[in-house]
Amino acid sequence: MRALLLVFLSILITSCQTKKEDTTYFGGAIINPLSSYVLLCQKGEVIDSIALDKDGHFSTKFNLDKPELFSFKHGYEFQVFYAEPKDSITLRLNTKEFDESLVFGGNKAPQNNFLIENFLKNEENNNLIYSYHKIPPYKFEQKIDSIKFERIEKLSQLDKYYKVSDTYKEIAQHSINFEIFDIKERYSFLLNKFFPDKVKFLSPTYFDYRKEIDFNNEKIVELIGFQRFLDNYLKNKSIEICLENRSVDCFDTGSISNLDQRIHLIDSLFDDDFIRQHYFKRFFQEEVIYSQTKKQLDHTASHLAEFDLSKADKLKLQALIKFQESLLVNQSLQNVGVTNKNFEVLRLKDIISKNHCIIYSWSVNSESHLKQRMDKIKAIKKTHPNIQLIGINIDHNKPDEWINALKSYNCNKENEYQIVPENNAMFYRNYLNKIFFVDKNGKIKMSETILTNDEFDYHLNNFTRL
Repeated sequence: MRALLLVFLSILITSCQTKKEDTTYFGGAIINPLSSYVLLCQKGEVIDSIALDKDGHFSTKFNLDKPELFSFKHGYEFQVFYAEPKDSITLRLNTKEFDESLVFGGNKAPQNNFLIENFLKNEENNNLIYSYHKIPPYKFEQKIDSIKFERIEKLSQLDKYYKVSDTYKEIAQHSINFEIFDIKERYSFLLNKFFPDKVKFLSPTYFDYRKEIDFNNEKIVELIGFQRFLDNYLKNKSIEICLENRSVDCFDTGSISNLDQRIHLIDSLFDDDFIRQHYFKRFFQEEVIYSQTKKQLDHTASHLAEFDLSKADKLKLQALIKFQESLLVNQSLQNVGVTNKNFEVLRLKDIISKNHCIIYSWSVNSESHLKQRMDKIKAIKKTHPNIQLIGINIDHNKPDEWINALKSYNCNKENEYQIVPENNAMFYRNYLNKIFFVDKNGKIKMSETILTNDEFDYHLNNFTRL
């Protein structure tokens, strides 16, 4: 299948470019598009918004004076690609399986397909990580070493056949390293939280890779592997610092103290303004969304003033804090406006009919997220028939796509609604993982982030006892 797609991409290049250009070409095809455009980005900045035609094809040209990593976004999904000056980069993907179906074409097809295949192999290892605790730590380390050796060998073969540039080799080597570092960080978290007696069996050199990392290397900030490693590294470092004090539950990674610590780590580690701004905004947003009390929100508002975010970002975060105040326990959601399948405007107070109700949100722009969510909802309906489940789609500007998604996933339309675009519409995306447990009056009794996490059933059973 991937070979056939490569043939298609080669034809696409030939039809789009009949002669060598001085500009760099980027184009391709999106199957089952989620929006009418593709965004070309670098370091968080949108370089170009590229329109899709009626067949899902897109193309653009841009000037490039040195080899670079870029990212492209469609819906809520994104991936990276490598380009050199005057390259022709093409891709084809199906949004139903965004990463798995992605195939690159063009004169950097081998290089970019190596990066995506390396990413997908790490995704497979993500599913295996929870079984690694069953083997002794030294065997885990041997397993990781063998994975790394195999990937380096494949990079060597790629260089042998295609004579890749030194810049690409450096980026590909970083891609391999950070995927491996990320696995090691997540394994150490697993041991520390659930099997602390095994931690002492890690080798004395287990974390030596941390000493070698240049956190301000501009060539790596676009790599998804680096970004995932950074997430888990910061989480683990904040836990390690916490364990020295033991004043709180150190493994509550959504706690204000944990997120505060990660913000300070970012401040101390990075000179790169893109990373600093990106993670400052992200962790401050998480602090707000995870906050359960007005006191915690006041703390975040005060803490925000200490860091060098832009005025616009600070104003947005301050508005988010105000919005979160309306979503704390004992606040009411009864006046939230939604539309039903007939596009009639209602309030949640008109819809909630049972004393135990779960309200969840979703978007058509995240297929993988949506499928997980719908599967879990169907399971809850079977095990807890006395709980009312209300789904709220946040894509208020895509009513037709909302209805089509309900049909595709065979959802009960009587339980599904779409948000009305009122004053706080810009914040809805931040709450895609937020679950609200409410009573028949719409009053919030509990809230739990991430419908599919391991502790959700525990919270659900507690809610049914209220």
